Amino acid sequence: MKRYNKITGVLAVATLSLFSACSEDTMDRINKDHDHTTSVAARFILTDVITSTAFSNSSGDLNTYASAYVEYETGVDNQLFYAEVRENEPSSSSTYNNVWNGIYSTLKNARIIINQCSAGGRDHGNDLTKGMGQVMAAYNCALLTDFFGDAPCSQAALVDENGSPVYLTPKMDTQQEIYTQLMAYLDDAIVNLQKDDLADVSLQDFLYAGDADKWLKFAYGLKARYTMRLIARSSNKNADLEKVLEYVSKSFESADDQAAFAIYDASNINPLYGFYASRAALGASQSLCNKLTSIGDPRADRAFFSPVASQKRTQVSAGDAALMPAPNGTPDQSTSKYGISAFMYAKIAPTLLMSYHELLFLKAEALARLGRDAESALKDAVVAGLLNAENSISIAIKELGSSLTPNASVPFTDTNAKEYFDNVVKARYTANPLQETMIQKYLALWGTSGEATETYNDIRRMKGLNENFITLSNPLNTTKFPLRYPYGNSDTTANPEVKAAYGNGDYVYSEAVWWAGGSR
Repeated sequence: MKRYNKITGVLAVATLSLFSACSEDTMDRINKDHDHTTSVAARFILTDVITSTAFSNSSGDLNTYASAYVEYETGVDNQLFYAEVRENEPSSSSTYNNVWNGIYSTLKNARIIINQCSAGGRDHGNDLTKGMGQVMAAYNCALLTDFFGDAPCSQAALVDENGSPVYLTPKMDTQQEIYTQLMAYLDDAIVNLQKDDLADVSLQDFLYAGDADKWLKFAYGLKARYTMRLIARSSNKNADLEKVLEYVSKSFESADDQAAFAIYDASNINPLYGFYASRAALGASQSLCNKLTSIGDPRADRAFFSPVASQKRTQVSAGDAALMPAPNGTPDQSTSKYGISAFMYAKIAPTLLMSYHELLFLKAEALARLGRDAESALKDAVVAGLLNAENSISIAIKELGSSLTPNASVPFTDTNAKEYFDNVVKARYTANPLQETMIQKYLALWGTSGEATETYNDIRRMKGLNENFITLSNPLNTTKFPLRYPYGNSDTTANPEVKAAYGNGDYVYSEAVWWAGGSR
């Protein structure tokens, strides 16, 4: 009855307005296109926002370069080689210009969703869709500031009723201000995701097919992630760690709940696979191989392929000389010399905007920092991480087919993953709970899922806390570990505030972002 009354009310107003419309000066209607729509329903915009966030922003250049910086892979050709040897790429304003523009484009569309679903908008009453837009706005605000630091945000990506930018040179916001904005987005989303929509969004929602409960869990998971991100800046760390645990308790209950962009197929391919297939610019990381073999991690035997020999690869262990891992910081520039990780061929593995295993690691970290028993949480996290790795590795093995000679390694299962924890990880956890939690998280986020972005954030966050749990081997890191990404040249040439903040780009090696102890 409520919807019916709303519709009849609109019809009544429309009928009365016909008479006034007839008296409108005909000249006012000249040069106006009255046959085509000037806006799109918010649910259709949502599809683009989710897709661009997963494919281009989270799992694109940010993730690919981060994979080299955190030594999951070694850059061995072209741009990734120059990033690996710290020649120009890490500080150039052209390196990340595409993703810089992409994040702002996505943020603009997310804000259009929010506006259209608000009072007076064409989609007013679609509160669930509005909540989804708010989650995605928060996610892209975080990508923006986590990688670039202070940035235009509150005045950026805003358009008027004609679709024109409200501000041509938006002001810079501090990272602290941006975090306040994105947390507000999530708080508002949590309210709206418990309401309803007037239109069915299930076909346009590529994450959860319109499942409001799962979106709500995603929002709480992001609250946990970003609260932990700010822990070095917390005025009451224990209270904030308790909040992390509270948010975790309201988030994912299994891997079925995780925010997985899982629509890849033969023609819509995982972006990391697409990058490797077209450029072959990443090689197996010597640093990571050493870590895996030194602790007896099962990924050491299963997650690597040898260089191509007669159009065929062999599945080899991390310690096998046939792998030919690439030395971090000092590789030869070559697309064929070095072996690779299996994840390069996981063609249809999903991109994870937030995974179940990440959430469990946040729980384990919070417990460990509070001095409580985190063993059960860590065990669940390690098992979930290994099962996610197996999903990608098995996809890669199937993708290569007869072009791969497999070894005798056993696929990861719930049973053998738990045995690995009990036999190997548990003793290390007992010796140093927090350190082992962060090491295991580092290993678990390696893969095809686009999670190197979070590892890069974790490493910088730990630097801000003076914690040295993850050892990186690139000898250039003593003076040239990238502490942030440089601004995109679309704005270093057009926005005076961004231009001044960029300077010559060398600040990326000396100035940490605010949440990692820096000033901007």
